[in-house]
Amino acid sequence: MIKLVGLDGSVFYLNYFQILCIELIPETKVLLCNGRYYLVRDSIESVQEQIRSFLHGCVAPEGRELLIERSGDILE
Repeated sequence: MIKLVGLDGSVFYLNYFQILCIELIPETKVLLCNGRYYLVRDSIESVQEQIRSFLHGCVAPEGRELLIERSGDILE
């Protein structure tokens, strides 16, 4: 889940897997798979970073890193 702030200042959490697209209109519009959308104060970059962090947490549980150093090279 990612944390978003609506235009009215309300805070809510949204299931990332329900997001179809995000656009700037000039507010940030988050369109869901069911056709509903939310206008939020968060920037597109902020939403993207939250999604990245969420997905990272799904793949690499807390305390573990995705990057492994091997012979001086860093692998992703």
